[in-house]
Amino acid sequence: MRLSIPNDLLDAVRADDDGYVRDRVRADSALVHATDDHAKTLLHWAAEFDRAALAAVLLDAGADLEARTSWGATPFDWAATMGSGHVADLLLDRGATGLSLVTAAALGRLGYVREVVEGGADLSMHRRRGAPDGPTSEWPADTAWARGDVLSDALHAATRNGQTAVVEYLADRGADIDATGFFGATGLHWAAIRGHRDTVAFLLARGAVLDRRDARFGATAEGWAREGGHDAIAEILGSHGTRE
Repeated sequence: MRLSIPNDLLDAVRADDDGYVRDRVRADSALVHATDDHAKTLLHWAAEFDRAALAAVLLDAGADLEARTSWGATPFDWAATMGSGHVADLLLDRGATGLSLVTAAALGRLGYVREVVEGGADLSMHRRRGAPDGPTSEWPADTAWARGDVLSDALHAATRNGQTAVVEYLADRGADIDATGFFGATGLHWAAIRGHRDTVAFLLARGAVLDRRDARFGATAEGWAREGGHDAIAEILGSHGTRE
């Protein structure tokens, strides 16, 4: 029977209250294995909010480094997806697996990205973890991941987290700046909704498609910018193309 994460612990993670979490897991060590409805553990939640001290508390209490969400992501995979560099570093130091071209790009590790690309590595060994076995409504068939285009998928991961230097490096080596990912959204969509103005500017300078609509909501990057509360970015996008 699944043990659900109590709401007070989720609230403590969001508030970065590692002392409260420490006391709770000391009193009941089973809590480090509790999950939410998507099989995310407290360590996944610490990764989502980049709570490194709190993640260390959970690891010391026996949290599973390789626990998988319902979509197959480990805490390290999720830290990379969310751009949580402090927790990602901690998890790697503690022995987590999963450092790849895609996760390194998401975390802005340009040195590692260069090593993989320029070293002639088999990029099929660097495919994204935590994605379904085949195309779905959330991962349409034309996404870089579904097409097996690891270089473009890595660029997409970098755009989501505003890793502009990595985006530029991969674009210069043939990665598709208009490649799509989760929800069938482009990197421009994700950079816009997360407020990464420099990345948006770079993609625009490279001629990114402005009128592409995502597969889930049918919105352009400008619409995503407004949804994320980044009106200045939305105005920049609107001034370059068709208004949402």
